[in-house]
Amino acid sequence: MKKIFLTILCVSFIIVSFSQDTREDLRKNSPNRVILRIGSGLFANYTYTLPGNPDFLKDKTFKMDNITYSGMIGLRSGFNTDNYRFSSTGRDKMRGNVVGLFYQTGTLNNVGLGDLEKVDKKIFINSLDESVQFSELQVGVIWREFLRISGGKGTVKEVKSVDGILDDDYLILTAGVNLRFGRLSPTLNYSIISADGFETSMSRWDVQICMNMYFWKKILHKDKHLITD
Repeated sequence: MKKIFLTILCVSFIIVSFSQDTREDLRKNSPNRVILRIGSGLFANYTYTLPGNPDFLKDKTFKMDNITYSGMIGLRSGFNTDNYRFSSTGRDKMRGNVVGLFYQTGTLNNVGLGDLEKVDKKIFINSLDESVQFSELQVGVIWREFLRISGGKGTVKEVKSVDGILDDDYLILTAGVNLRFGRLSPTLNYSIISADGFETSMSRWDVQICMNMYFWKKILHKDKHLITD
């Protein structure tokens, strides 16, 4: 009886040992918790049309000199599978929820500003004859690394001016979609912008090609019971 008990105990120990992974193996096969995204693309002309306006999707012009650059760093969570997926090259193929910090910049020339109607409602600068550089910082979430919702503040300054900012900071709200093809991630974003508490608002579209980089493989709390060392 004692031999049978020892045999069962040894077999159980072997099965458990093979079913569990070391800390190093678990970390290697765990999701990356941090995502860094950099990108560039074009933004459309600024308009006063907002959702609900019949002209909402009309007259959207993406000019080649309306170049924008962006970056995002975020923390990934909410992985809903135990079968973590990686490509043959080690690329993280999972889709988590992301809480991120978004940065975007670009230059809007005087032609683009001149296209705006309602000159009496100058949202950005004191003169519509100057080119301006905008910089925006937002905080938001990306659901399943697909649907983005974010909000924050932006600022503008004359490109040729030494004095810098000509007007107060403006508020910005953004919604967008993110596709993913390998490490490349085409994005389409729609932003609503206002410098007067949304009494007057403008809208802007941008389309970009971004690259995703993933860092910090971390053993998730739900997997820590598998650690053997």
